[in-house]
Amino acid sequence: MKKEIFVDDWEERLELQFFSDNPVRKKAYVCSPLSADAEQDYLFNMYAARAYMLYALMELDYLARAPHGYLPIILCDRNSDERTLALQFGLKLMEYSDVVLVCGNKLSRGMIGEIVQAVALNKKIIVFDEVLCHEVRKIVLGNNGRRSLVSLDLSHPAMAHPRPQCEY
Repeated sequence: MKKEIFVDDWEERLELQFFSDNPVRKKAYVCSPLSADAEQDYLFNMYAARAYMLYALMELDYLARAPHGYLPIILCDRNSDERTLALQFGLKLMEYSDVVLVCGNKLSRGMIGEIVQAVALNKKIIVFDEVLCHEVRKIVLGNNGRRSLVSLDLSHPAMAHPRPQCEY
């Protein structure tokens, strides 16, 4: 079944999620790649993070947060001090999340750091790609985490796709 989620007001809906006071809605931290060799791919990864946020909101009913979808607009990832600040902010934001969603089909260095932090915080980790799930489990176990922290969800293939589409 295909469903269009990127309608005209998709960015507004994504931004307005933070104004709805729904104490029942779980908070999710979106873990997906940002770094890329080409500037165009880097920008696309920012856009993909926003797409994962929207999908998590619309289909999984999470209050989704992907700081790497927006912070690179105001902080330069190539400046080590600003990159450190952005990473610290993201990891702090993870503390206020109920679950970590590992999106896409490959791990970046930054994602590995986020997964290690999720283990330290004892956060539930949901992975949407089967091969990636094995890699995440190795990281979790290698950092003294419990195997049960990681779960595989194959029912949302859009969250595993490295280039989220307008339709899924």
